[in-house]
Amino acid sequence: MKKIIFFTPAALYYAFIFYLSSRSHDIKIDIIFFDKVIHIVEFVLLGLLLSFGYFMSLKSPLLVKAVLTICSGILLGGLDEFHQYFIPRRSVEFFDVIADAIGILIGLLLYYYFSRSAKGKTFAEKLLKS
Repeated sequence: MKKIIFFTPAALYYAFIFYLSSRSHDIKIDIIFFDKVIHIVEFVLLGLLLSFGYFMSLKSPLLVKAVLTICSGILLGGLDEFHQYFIPRRSVEFFDVIADAIGILIGLLLYYYFSRSAKGKTFAEKLLKS
């Protein structure tokens, strides 16, 4: 039960992303790659929350937790894009999934940075130890 609690923030945030992506909208912003930046930003937070869930609930090596965070984040990004296929005036774009993956990776790295600051070890030291 305790492990589920660690993933609750990520699940709630993903539900919010899913809700937002299920909304049809006609907003046009003519800034190049603006939509990709939005994807990256929203998935940075998801990457942080997924990292928190995996790192707090698993006693696996660091690399396993990192791979699980990245894979589940990319899967959730892909599911979000697939879901948009069924929403009027929404489209599925491969590069949105790439932007989501970049956001997940940045979120994971930020989690490492903040956890390293809290524990006094560098990411490389933790990775080599596991």
